[in-house]
Amino acid sequence: MTRTEIGVIAHNEAGNLGRLIRRLIDEPGDHRVCIVSSGSTDGTDEIAQEWARRDDRIRAVIEPERRGKARAINRFLADVAPTTTQIVLVSGDVLPEHGALGRLLEPLAEPDVCMTGARPCPDNSKGSLIGLVVHFQWDLLDSISRQRPKLGEMVALKAPVLPINPDSIVDEAALEAQLTRTGSRLAYVAGARVQNRGPSTWSDLVAQRERIRIGHRQLQAATGYRVTTHRLLDLVLPTIRFLFRHPWKTPIALAAACVEVWARVQASRSKEQPSVWPKLESTRIRLGTDGLRAPGARGSFFR
Repeated sequence: MTRTEIGVIAHNEAGNLGRLIRRLIDEPGDHRVCIVSSGSTDGTDEIAQEWARRDDRIRAVIEPERRGKARAINRFLADVAPTTTQIVLVSGDVLPEHGALGRLLEPLAEPDVCMTGARPCPDNSKGSLIGLVVHFQWDLLDSISRQRPKLGEMVALKAPVLPINPDSIVDEAALEAQLTRTGSRLAYVAGARVQNRGPSTWSDLVAQRERIRIGHRQLQAATGYRVTTHRLLDLVLPTIRFLFRHPWKTPIALAAACVEVWARVQASRSKEQPSVWPKLESTRIRLGTDGLRAPGARGSFFR
């Protein structure tokens, strides 16, 4: 029998966690959910514990200190039951559309597929240039991933999965490196859509891209694994092809290119590679945007 363990990795995600858990447990199948809340101060812990009290399919792991997403993932992996055949990892700040979990798991039935990834779709407004750039970045990544998978935000893996480098800041890429060593392949599932939120300030956007660049560089140095978007050349040709299909997006592409080049310049100057980065505030979903009441209101987490 197929059994799936879902790890929800959260830090201060009270504004989204309730609806994310509801969406996951409403999906058909034998699923168990583990919420790892690390160093949360906004009510995330209380929401996680309330879900665990009310539903025996859910457990909560409360870590008093935020020590990095990779360590939180390893904490989840340490308690995965030996009968588990599939593992899903999802960030606490995204929301899968109905049916996305099932679509994400389907390719794991193929013997040579070791890991699958969903399609992130930002909910940023397109009424500003930065919003258009964020949408362009994810649309371009979707186009690239259909040819050469680059996975993130919500991924599924065949069990068992070994712990990853606890200092890694690119957890999905670290899992890609681990699982593809045996010759198995990645599968990008464009039909498994998840809503996320990109940065809404230029400083946060550059910081996000800089961190990712540092993490990919660190991963290649440690393992030799190179993600499909590691080199600028990996981006140039797919961007040209994308713009042939969407020429009106050329000005947005130029703005996105400026952000990417500047972020890579900044990353090349950085010597420090911390495993715990400050939260990018503009990517956070605010409490109340999903109809949840403040923590402590009985029954408010289960609407």
